[in-house]
Amino acid sequence: MFNLNLLAKFGPIQNQLNKINWKNIGDLLLTHLFQIIIITIIFLALNRIGKSILNKLLAQYRTINGGNARGDTIFTVAMNVFKYSIIFFYVYLILSNIGVPVSTLIAGAGIVSIAIGLGAQGLVSDLINGVSILLEGQLRVGDNVTMMTIEGTVTAIGLRSIQLLDADGTVHYIPNRSITTISNHSRGPQSTSVFFLIENLDSIEIAKTALRESLGHLHQTEEKIKSKPVILAPFYDDDSHSIGIKVSFKVSRGYQAAMQTMVLDKILQALREKQISVLSK
Repeated sequence: MFNLNLLAKFGPIQNQLNKINWKNIGDLLLTHLFQIIIITIIFLALNRIGKSILNKLLAQYRTINGGNARGDTIFTVAMNVFKYSIIFFYVYLILSNIGVPVSTLIAGAGIVSIAIGLGAQGLVSDLINGVSILLEGQLRVGDNVTMMTIEGTVTAIGLRSIQLLDADGTVHYIPNRSITTISNHSRGPQSTSVFFLIENLDSIEIAKTALRESLGHLHQTEEKIKSKPVILAPFYDDDSHSIGIKVSFKVSRGYQAAMQTMVLDKILQALREKQISVLSK
């Protein structure tokens, strides 16, 4: 039944293909070889000029708006649309030039039959989801996101797929139709924390007081720290199964590691003044 249905869907296409005089097309191909070469050169030139114009427009956008991430996203999508448009019109002109009735072939087969027969449902889903993601501004090039349990940095946004670069350098190509949930970690301040152990738990209240004095105004003097640090002590850490001190705070996106290092340095300095030793895990 499946094969009969599949043949029925391809029936209109086969009828149109049978009507084509392939010998005549072969003669036309040789006759119009020079024209094909000229068309190829023109489209290569259009491709190069178009990419140059898009690059200049992106540079102007960055200058005016000062936003690299959004500019890169718009540029990626525009390049994809331009590339597919160039390919489509190039193939259409070449086929028309050698006598293939492209318009008649498409009209006779029917758009629905072609979409079903060639299995284009996935392509259509990719395009629709890709446009939705872009219009809603769910992510940009450079954002750190999680998709389908894969965490990484968005390196390209296409009409059919999204590319993610994870921490070990692996590039993941995720079809747009497969994306059901996007967790964007690059919108707004990011929560981060520092957990550490002290040698003597009896000194935990002294340590807490010292840290409040040292870190209490840090968010007012350091612009990358977006909230007053919260000191939790005693705190039980599930990962290490240990009791220690946890300092939580929010930072500007992309500065988690740098701010963690700075805060940890201030923590060690404050505890050293109180002669409280910190243990390594």
